Amino acid sequence: MNFKELEEKAVKFRDKRLWKKYHTPKNLAISIAVEVGELLEHFQWDTNEEIFEKVKNPKIKEEIGDEIADVIIYLTLLAHELGIDLDEAVEKKLKKNEEKYPAKEIRLQEIVEELGGEIIEVGKEVRSVKQVTKLLGVKPEQVVKSLVFITEKGPILVIVDGKSKASLEKLAKYFGKVRMANKEEVEKITGYKVGEVPPLGVPIKTIVDNGVLEKDVVIAGGGRIDRLIKIKPEKILEFQKAEVLDIAE
Repeated sequence: MNFKELEEKAVKFRDKRLWKKYHTPKNLAISIAVEVGELLEHFQWDTNEEIFEKVKNPKIKEEIGDEIADVIIYLTLLAHELGIDLDEAVEKKLKKNEEKYPAKEIRLQEIVEELGGEIIEVGKEVRSVKQVTKLLGVKPEQVVKSLVFITEKGPILVIVDGKSKASLEKLAKYFGKVRMANKEEVEKITGYKVGEVPPLGVPIKTIVDNGVLEKDVVIAGGGRIDRLIKIKPEKILEFQKAEVLDIAE
């Protein structure tokens, strides 16, 4: 059942009982708040674990379902009185939310915070190791680069420090024929443009140069050209289930 069908049923139910005169926008908005309050009574003093345990009781689960249904019905009636198409409104709002909270950015932020790292909002474009060192006052070896390569065994994400290059010769020993991915391939494989690729949250095989693990913390790309990440390198290793190899030159 979509909102339009629900609206028709709710309005028909109401009109048969001559309740339309009570359904002013103000009264409906108040009714929504009242029903939300009644819903909250079921959760007021309980922990999440106690709530999940409580809803195993069919009677309590039905009572909570009734309160949720009341909220939805009053919302539907309010939208009806204001001439708002709820299906259209929800679709538009979801689209706005998608633009305001891009999934890959929010997901990366959550990962970094869970791993005890820090998101650094730079406020301007940062495209090189030199820019990062100047901006944050760190040494090049404290900065890491996230590079994508195409190999005979599939794409790989290679993490080396800002002072080093990833050696094609060394990589070839482990992965056969290898080349750096072009910008179109980088975006297709990772979802990020060149210069934005973070060292974690990218679902491909990851190789970390052993020199990177010598640092306490590293600065890396943060998923946007104006954002960086500060994190312990072992956390990158842990999250990506990465392999440590000597691949820098």
